[in-house]
Amino acid sequence: MTAREIVKQEYGNSRNLMTRRVLSYGKLKFGAYELSKGEGIYHEPIFGVSVVQLKPDGTTMRLTKLCTLKHSLRAAHSHIEQLKKMSSPDGETTIGASNGKC
Repeated sequence: MTAREIVKQEYGNSRNLMTRRVLSYGKLKFGAYELSKGEGIYHEPIFGVSVVQLKPDGTTMRLTKLCTLKHSLRAAHSHIEQLKKMSSPDGETTIGASNGKC
């Protein structure tokens, strides 16, 4: 499956309330992520990273503790780089701050 397919399997066609514009999808060792952009309450740019685990049986699961909302694209990319270093989501569920459910 592609990264986009993994994310879409879990989220369907729904969009994130705060970050509605998808910038990219990417694969992780344990699943996939979606990077998206939106506007904060003061119209400042914000960037969301949603994370989905792809299980061995082909089912997916949202990893809300690995999702985050950042105020710069650089910070979002830094979070993604940390995710890429992880071999599994187990025990590594608190990198970055989670700002609500994704």
